[in-house]
Amino acid sequence: MGSESIKKDMQIFEASVKKLSSGISQAGSLWTDAKYSELSFAIAELAKQSRDVLVVGERCCGALDKFSQISSEKY
Repeated sequence: MGSESIKKDMQIFEASVKKLSSGISQAGSLWTDAKYSELSFAIAELAKQSRDVLVVGERCCGALDKFSQISSEKY
C-alpha cells in the first residue's frame, strides 16, 4: 500500500468526519436537550481523535515516500 492510497483513504475519512460534525451541528438548532449535549460532546471528542489520526497518517505517508525514495537509489 503506497502513500497515495493512504492519502486517498485519509481524505475520505476526513470528509466523513466533517459531514458527521456538520450534520450534528445542524441538528443542534432542533435539539436543545441534555442528550444532544452528550452527543455533541462525543462528536467533538471524535473530531479531536480524528485529527490525531490524520496527523499520524501524514507522518506515515512521509515515511513511506522517504522509504520509496531510498529504496529506488542506485548504489
